[in-house]
Amino acid sequence: MRSKPSGDIFGMTQSAGMGWKASELGRDHYLVLSTQGGLRAPDGQPVALGFHTGHWEIALQAEAAAERLHKLGGLPFAAFCSDPCDGRTQGTVGMFDSLPYRNDAAQVFRRLARSLPTRKGILGVATCDKGLPAMMMALAGMGDLPSVIVPGGVSLPPEQGEDAGAVQTIGARFSHGMLSLDEATELGCKACASPGGGCQFLGTAATSQVVAEAMGMAVPHSAL
Repeated sequence: MRSKPSGDIFGMTQSAGMGWKASELGRDHYLVLSTQGGLRAPDGQPVALGFHTGHWEIALQAEAAAERLHKLGGLPFAAFCSDPCDGRTQGTVGMFDSLPYRNDAAQVFRRLARSLPTRKGILGVATCDKGLPAMMMALAGMGDLPSVIVPGGVSLPPEQGEDAGAVQTIGARFSHGMLSLDEATELGCKACASPGGGCQFLGTAATSQVVAEAMGMAVPHSAL
């Protein structure tokens, strides 16, 4: 206690207050950062929706990573900064926030990491074309720490229908009489065939996962 910053000591008080075993508080600290969004019940049903499937099940991956870190003898911490979906904001002023978000979130992730001064390493879980580049920029800017990215993968495509790229045009096609309302409804409700993962087409989200793996920031074969 004589040689540690006062924040380290108060941090142990906070950790004990959250219910962690006091005997384990001296373990090495590891931070799990993620872009999780929405509130998901244990049975998978939505309590509150996220903005997109890409961050809907991220919390499950972060939880699995934290459990593994604990099993290996570490003390896991977790924090997150959620991310938007430019598909949801198309045709609105929300599009103006899409690209700047990456830089904003990268700063938030770095501030969160610095806010755990005792961290020994960082694991980042992210999926889509805003959150994943933000996570990559944040971890690349903390080269003094060991870090790894876990991509969130992609949602399953429908057995029949259109992927999440093609389906974004159903509004225009309906307006031009190319689709009926029933056809547009059916296509729209089928495009994301699993509740988690990013868009299936090789857009910025999937490309970012591939780039993270190619740069050595994610383990081999973890993209998509």
